[in-house]
Order: sequence, then C-alpha cells, then structure tokens
Amino acid sequence: MAVNFLLVVIIVTAVYVFFKWRNGYWKRRGIDGPDPLPFVGNILSLLDMNSPPVLKIREWTKKYGKVYGIQEGWRNVLVVSDVDMLQELFVKKFENFHGRKLFSLGVNPDTEANVHVFDARGARWKRLRNLSNPSFSVNNLKKIMPTVQHSVDVMVDFMERDADTGKSFNIHSYYQELTMDIIARIAMGQKGTRQFENEYLENVKGVFMRPLDNLFVILPFVFPILRAPMRKLVIGLSSIGVRRVPFRDLLQQLEDAVKERKEARDRGEREEVDEFGNARVDFIDLFLDVETETIQEGEEFDRSGQKIEKKLTTPEIVAQCLIFLLAGFDTTANSLAYASFCLATNPEVQRRLQEEIDEVCVDSEVTYEQLQKLTFMDKVVKEALRLYPLGAFANARLCMKTTTLGDIKVEKGTCVQADVFSVHYDPALWENPEQFNPDRWDAEEKRHLLAWFPFGAGPRTCVGLRLAYMEEKLALIKILRRFNIVAAPDTEKKLELIGGSVVQPRSVTVRLESR
Repeated sequence: MAVNFLLVVIIVTAVYVFFKWRNGYWKRRGIDGPDPLPFVGNILSLLDMNSPPVLKIREWTKKYGKVYGIQEGWRNVLVVSDVDMLQELFVKKFENFHGRKLFSLGVNPDTEANVHVFDARGARWKRLRNLSNPSFSVNNLKKIMPTVQHSVDVMVDFMERDADTGKSFNIHSYYQELTMDIIARIAMGQKGTRQFENEYLENVKGVFMRPLDNLFVILPFVFPILRAPMRKLVIGLSSIGVRRVPFRDLLQQLEDAVKERKEARDRGEREEVDEFGNARVDFIDLFLDVETETIQEGEEFDRSGQKIEKKLTTPEIVAQCLIFLLAGFDTTANSLAYASFCLATNPEVQRRLQEEIDEVCVDSEVTYEQLQKLTFMDKVVKEALRLYPLGAFANARLCMKTTTLGDIKVEKGTCVQADVFSVHYDPALWENPEQFNPDRWDAEEKRHLLAWFPFGAGPRTCVGLRLAYMEEKLALIKILRRFNIVAAPDTEKKLELIGGSVVQPRSVTVRLESR
C-alpha cells in the first residue's frame, strides 16, 4: 500500500515538474508574458464568454508589449502586434505559417474527411480555396444581388413596426435574422425569405455562444492526445440526448440538406433559375458539380507551383456549407450592428452618408455599379471595422516549418496570435484611435499594409469579404433611405463585447425615426 502511494506521489510530482518546465518555454527564450499555471497555462483567462479573449490579449499587450508569449495548455503561443512581424507572418513567410490554430475539439485537418477551407492547410487548403473562389466572383455576386435586396427589403419592413412604436430596440437581432436568411437562400437553396422562423438560426447562435469553460474544452488543451476521444464523447452524448451540441445538430441539418439535393439531382430535379428569373447560384449545386469519391493530396505544400485537383468529397461539401453558413451569418450581422452604433452616436456622419446614398442610389433597386460609387460609405464601414474588428481571435497561424519572425526563432508547432485590437488602436498607426473618424480613410492617407486587417491578411484573407461588403452596403442603403438611426436614452454609452473565438455586441440599442 505504501509502495503504491509512493509511486502515485512520484508520478504526480514528475508530471507536475514536467508541465512546470514546459510552462517556462518563453521565459527560457527571454520572452516576457503572463505567468502560466501548471497544466492549464494561461487558458483559464481566455475562456470567459463575458470577457472575450481578444480583450484579455489586448490587456496583456499593454503590460508586456508588442511581442510576448502565453501558454494555452500544451500549446505555445506567441502574441504579436508588431506590424512588420505580422506582414512576415501573413504574407512574406506564408509557406511557413499556412496552417491555422485549431480549436481544442477541432478535427485533424490533414486526416479527417469533413474539413472546410477555414481549417484546412497545405495542398488541401489550396484546393478548397480555389474551389471556393468562384462562388464569390463579381459575376456571381451580381446574380445573387436581387435575392440579397429582397431579404433586406423584408427586414426593413419588419423594422418599420418597431420604428412606428417610437421605442428603442436591439437592432443586432434584426441583422442576425437578415444574414441568416441571405446565406440560407444563396448557400443552402432556401426558397423565399424565412426571417424570424429560420430553421438554422438557433443552432448557429448556439455554436457561437457555446460555453468554453468546461472540461470538454479544457482537457484537450492540456492533453492534445484527448482531442479525438473527447470529440467522440461529446458527439456520443449529443446523439443520446444527454448533452445538446448545437454544432453537431447544425452539421446534421446540413448533411440532410446535401443528401436531399443529391437525391433531387439524381431524379433530374435541378432548378436552373431562381425566383427572380436569374440563373440560379447555389453553393450546394456548385460544390456537387465537382463532387468525387476520394482525393489524393500531395504531402508537400507549394503555394505557387503545385497543381491541384478541382474536386470535392461529399464530407467536404457538407463542411464547406457549414463554414459558409457560420461565417456568412456572424461577420456581416456584427459589422452592421457596429456600423449602426457608430452612426447613431455620430449623427453628422450619418447625415453625410445619407446625402451620398440619395445622390448615388436614385432608383428603388440598387445596382452593383452604384455600390462601387459609395466612397464615403466605404470609409464608414472600414472605420467601424477598425474599432470593432471581426473574428479577431481567428487571426492566428500555426508554424508548419521552423523559421523566424523578426529576430525571434519560431519553432514548428508554435502558434502565433495576431493581436488585431491592439494594432487597430495603436496611436503610432492611428491618430486619436478611440475616435470614430471615417475621414481618416481619405485616399492620400498612407499607412502600413497590416495596420488594418479585420478580415485577416495574406492568401488566407476571408474568401467571402466581397459578399459581406455587398450585404452590408445594401442593408445600410435601404435602412438609411427610410430612417434615421437614433441614439435613445438607453443606448449603450460603450458597446459591451461578448463571445469566445468570435466577438459580438451584447446588444445595440437604438431607435428608428422615419425620414
């Protein structure tokens, strides 16, 4: 008995000493940072949904400078807000950093079947990215523009009911309904609008607001070998109803949708035109057109010279639909909410924007060419995204081959986290960075390439950003032609940001006044 107890003590002590040694990784390299706890490192400070990790990172940056190290359990993370190093990370040394930092319960992007373009890396990423690009071409965007405008018109009609009451309301919820409606129509083939009754919305919201501070999330950070078993356990608990997992429920919905579409195509039931008489643009059909049973990838990644097979497996099609649904919903809804808050609290800017809209968009239906002429709107949107960057915690890369950033050696397997918020609020890059000032975007103003990157940077910049811009501009046009967005007595003095890997406002309270 005493021998067994002694053995346990020795093992526990050895494990503790080993993790203590691992936690000294950055200190041994002369790189400062917050003191990590044994086993978990700094991860517990990054799992509070009411205090997003990007804000904790920014707080640490103020204390430790533009380059420092943290421990996410087993994972070594270098946090960087030096723009020259970030240009190396995202652009100049992309081949060394083409992988993303993975979620603790995420799939293996090299071996799993259902991997999407966001998580993929190497040759697989190149193939998925090249197959995704045509979905967001200018030609395709013009085809789906009538669908987007119709969804926006429906949303504005819903908004008018709140405007008529004269009461304030959370405008963010309307934008969530809008973006979910649009992406379901153009990606999933949904017919007509289903705002405030969309079958996907509850699960999508659940994915973004799932609690992070539980053992299912923390254990794989500490022991990466547990990632696959823990994921299987979570899926198993979900399948028997013990634990609801919105991500799994959403994935099942998408698997069913793809299966139904394949069966319809097999029966020859493929719709060639949409409800507006235009050639139908549907992501599921676009992906099914290049479906294959298996794919053999090359092991080495060559960004420029590598030939790729333009095919997708069925699990990849489902995964692609999943990431388009999630990204298409969240980013644009949040961006619209931030822009609305900035306009409500800066009425003079709003007036100038309305004047531009009235001058350029003279007809009820807006053309793609008119969107390109709204130069002041571009400035407003960019400035709102500077103050409230999207997906900031997703701007991280995994070192795939040992290299350097600046004069710091970065070993294979190390993650590099870009601190977007600190860059966007850096007074050395932005004069009066806390101020909302669209005029700072005048053409003659020159700044560093990596001074602003709300959609990421380099070859892995968000593939759907042109769609996001189109949706946001159309929504602002339609709203501001009919209403003034007005700050109410209960409008937030400062937006409260919540979330985990993705940040969103808790609410954006405004009133609408008819013009």
